[in-house]
Amino acid sequence: MLGFWAGCAAPDRGFDLTSFNTSSDQQLIARYYQEEALRYRQQADDLDVRAEMYERMFGSDSDWVSGTRLLAQSYRLAAGDRERLAKEHLDSGRNGGRLSVRPQASTERTP
Repeated sequence: MLGFWAGCAAPDRGFDLTSFNTSSDQQLIARYYQEEALRYRQQADDLDVRAEMYERMFGSDSDWVSGTRLLAQSYRLAAGDRERLAKEHLDSGRNGGRLSVRPQASTERTP
């Protein structure tokens, strides 16, 4: 019963990450996307190291190497998408939140 009350008492601090409305904190949303981009870039860098290790173990033509490099590339593309989204939210905040939807259709890629 205590868990029920604790769950009901906790305010919802979630943000609509697709909103460009001024009622949302655009800088906070942008920071979220920037941090996500940083995590994706770190994962890509870690995969680069792993691909080098696989190359030494299995040779440069190995599926392990090419698959790992492809995954690293996917993480970098996703990071670029998140950086673009962060910029759009920062720009929206500077423009007084005149945009209520994402300014351009996004083809977000998630690894």
